[in-house]
Amino acid sequence: MVVAKNVLQNNFDEKGFLQDVLAAKSAVGEASEEDAQHLQKLVMLTRILAAGGHLLLCAGCCSRAATVAIACCGLSVLMISFTRCVRWTVIGHHVSHGGYDKVHKNCASALPHQYHRGRFATGARRMLDWLDWMLPEAWDVEHNKMHHYYLSEDKDPDVVERNFELLRNMPVPSFMKYASMLMWIVSWKVTYYSPNTFKELQLSRRESWIARSWPAARSKTEPLTVFDFVKCPFEEILCGRIQDALFWPIFFFQWIRLIVPMFIMVFFPVVVPLVLKHTLGWPLLVSCEQVTLRALVSVTLAEMLTNAHSFIIIACNHSGDDLYRYTTSCKAYSAEWFLRCAYSSANFETGSDLVDITYGWLNYQIEHHMFPDMTPLQYRKLQPLIKSVCKKHGVQYVQQNALVRTWKMIQVAVGATSMKQCTGILDRETQPNTLMGG
Repeated sequence: MVVAKNVLQNNFDEKGFLQDVLAAKSAVGEASEEDAQHLQKLVMLTRILAAGGHLLLCAGCCSRAATVAIACCGLSVLMISFTRCVRWTVIGHHVSHGGYDKVHKNCASALPHQYHRGRFATGARRMLDWLDWMLPEAWDVEHNKMHHYYLSEDKDPDVVERNFELLRNMPVPSFMKYASMLMWIVSWKVTYYSPNTFKELQLSRRESWIARSWPAARSKTEPLTVFDFVKCPFEEILCGRIQDALFWPIFFFQWIRLIVPMFIMVFFPVVVPLVLKHTLGWPLLVSCEQVTLRALVSVTLAEMLTNAHSFIIIACNHSGDDLYRYTTSCKAYSAEWFLRCAYSSANFETGSDLVDITYGWLNYQIEHHMFPDMTPLQYRKLQPLIKSVCKKHGVQYVQQNALVRTWKMIQVAVGATSMKQCTGILDRETQPNTLMGG
């Protein structure tokens, strides 16, 4: 792989670009009561969809008519799946970035106190605010800090090209590599994102047992998946490192504890008919076994669909043969940093609630990486301004359909294409990212 020194020439107007980006952000203004009302509408939407989806699931599972059962269960799958995606990508994502902190400051009574970074989904509130396979505190470390402030650098835990290096180099036919991607697409939250974010959380706590006991033979930047919990102990035993082999089952059970609440919530509809049958008797004409099977198929499909939905709108944001990786770090909120947000991110279609909610508001990825602590409505206002700034200065600005971007990402993952690599965007010595202690 040829690594270029820089992308832009020495005559690039660095100062002018920086001033224009900051001016665009200033033109949007601070978050207001309008943003608070928008968030509350999104929260209400997810609550209605979740309640309606589970009621339809109940009706479908208990219906004697096959067509009614299929229709109700099918619609419930769509509603439950969509709800889980929106709760993560729109609500949990923007609140945990501090996007609504200014609302609390400027309009103290506009939002309930839990929609504040550091409070949202922490502790017992995880069950009420945002319950998913990943721990919110782990997401904060892995995504909000490491991914955002080391975008497409070696320290970025979400570099697709590096994370799929094993698959890229595997000596198997291409169709097998493409087929294997289907497994990741429908399961990635629990098979990759949950264990890997938990790993990053534990490594960030230097006094934690996991950080202190981390096996020397295992790179801390290497992605962790559920399959590693099986593979790594055997590798350690074969190499005679018994103590390191014992590390993995202990780590595994620590991780299992954090996903148990989500597992219970997802599969609760499957357990209910079994409990009813063995406690109160079975009052329905449809057999308990049939109801249970319908529930199991429905909740499994809902989980697979929400994984696929989130994968398509998240995993491809920073991967493709037209985007860059970097061999150096840089100072946060410098011209180089803002340029990397553009040269290593891709937007999707933007502009309306239907489009934006479907995309989980991840269709404003360039603007979001430039200024992580803004609200969804602010990104909608900022996007055309940043696009205009990039056009004015001749800066790359990628905006394509999510399915096109997903295909580009998959091609990188299987080794059919590669990302561009450079030292930095500007032809100058880059500075360490001191904001996050890098």
